[in-house]
Amino acid sequence: MVLGGALVAVAMLAGCGPGQRDPVATTAATGTTTTTAIASPTATSTQDCGKVYIDYKPPLAEQHIRCTLQPAAGLTLAVSSDPSWSFELQRAGTTVQRFTEITDKIGQSGVAPLLADLDGTGIPSLLVVNGRGGTGGEPMAVWKFNPEETEFVRAGEIFGFRHYYRSTEGLFGLYAHSGAGAGVVTLYRWDGDSLVAVVLLDVQTPDWTVQSTDKRVWLRNKNVMCTLNKDDYPAGSLAAWRAQLTAAGFDPATAAEHFCMQPWVGTLYR
Repeated sequence: MVLGGALVAVAMLAGCGPGQRDPVATTAATGTTTTTAIASPTATSTQDCGKVYIDYKPPLAEQHIRCTLQPAAGLTLAVSSDPSWSFELQRAGTTVQRFTEITDKIGQSGVAPLLADLDGTGIPSLLVVNGRGGTGGEPMAVWKFNPEETEFVRAGEIFGFRHYYRSTEGLFGLYAHSGAGAGVVTLYRWDGDSLVAVVLLDVQTPDWTVQSTDKRVWLRNKNVMCTLNKDDYPAGSLAAWRAQLTAAGFDPATAAEHFCMQPWVGTLYR
């Protein structure tokens, strides 16, 4: 089915009454835990982040972007590029969480942080473009929203285009170009609040050349040729996601046919 489409110090905020959970400030920076002080990103404008276009110049630090997102009824996520990116989750004017995803990069598409229903549950995740990207897609940090705790948790990173796909079992993911007529689909599942890659599919158009050394069986689904990815970059990644594939109950020997022949795969190339 096609769906359209770093951690830090605890900061106590004034106004927490008895029994209320203290707001937590968190920040992401290249996957490491750091301690930092962050300024309040309370938006001075109610402009929807979805209507913001970020120019490549001047530098992001000089653009002073303010906008808002609404992850759920009664909640507002204030977004600021001072520093980029700073977030403040608010309920009825009261801040319940502050966090940052630090980057000075502007993605090729020029989008501000955005919400996306990756898994089709109706619960949005926060996507923050944290690299320039290119013709293959854009790198994005993923923050999973936990409605019961009313907080965002950094779940991992993804790369590709913001068109989302779901397998018949509920795995979800996106496509990234590797060539003019070829690409890779990565499908994920949630492991608690973490994003875990379960399967990678190599896909290409029928007229795209298959290397003579490639002995894999390619399956045709409409105008899409598909097989399991075999790259091991970075080292150990192939074994890692193959282990996740097995843990999820799939046999690597038959996984290509199982996933490649699902209807959504046939929509990748028209």
